[in-house]
Amino acid sequence: MKFQREFFECVPKTVMPRPHVVEETDILGSSGTAWAVDTAIYGDNYYLNREQGLLEIYEAGAAISFHHLLPRKDKYEQEGLYLRLKLAYRTTANANVNIRTFSGNHVTLPNSLHGDMYDDPQTYWYITDDLTLNINSIYSGEKIWIQRVDWEWMSKEVVYEDEVQDQNRFLIRSYEKIQNLYSPQEITPNSVKNFLIEKIQKDDEFAKHCLAMLRQKQLMNKDLKQLFLESEIEFTSQSKIENKN
Repeated sequence: MKFQREFFECVPKTVMPRPHVVEETDILGSSGTAWAVDTAIYGDNYYLNREQGLLEIYEAGAAISFHHLLPRKDKYEQEGLYLRLKLAYRTTANANVNIRTFSGNHVTLPNSLHGDMYDDPQTYWYITDDLTLNINSIYSGEKIWIQRVDWEWMSKEVVYEDEVQDQNRFLIRSYEKIQNLYSPQEITPNSVKNFLIEKIQKDDEFAKHCLAMLRQKQLMNKDLKQLFLESEIEFTSQSKIENKN
């Protein structure tokens, strides 16, 4: 089939926002605040009120990136710390705003005429790489105002609510022990053994390979036919042909 080629004298240009390029900085401190008016916003249906320090969002669809305003999520992972994130917001009476949080979960925020804090405890287990809030839906004619995100480095050591006492709510750490985590480790037989133990605990596939190696001597003592049958490997058609020849 031969296609006919047409000539278009006037073709509209594609209009898109200029890319938001922000230099990534090393954010210091044990806690801090990231302001919504400084975020990178992707999408429509929003109004930036810098005078009041509020990001007003209506309808849905906007993605609000805090990536350049929050610390790198795995910065202190080696020390057993995680980034706890809290969102300060306010809504109209019946907004019923559904968002994808920093932990990747989809939640409906409680309506709040006078402001509220959404504490995301799920960041204990996981934080998205993009550090972005996605506004999934807002009731028609309703709005949400986002002011800030408060962040804090927290220990993964758990104390249960019914055990909380003033003297054990905080983990007192040793500077020397933390420094040792980052200092070059001397390679010794013990350090190699510890490395392998840690590798086995974290990697199931590696653990299976190690277990298979331990069974090698036991397997080699078995009859070849019996070993093949126990392996439950099926003959391929090619194997059958070769066997006949």
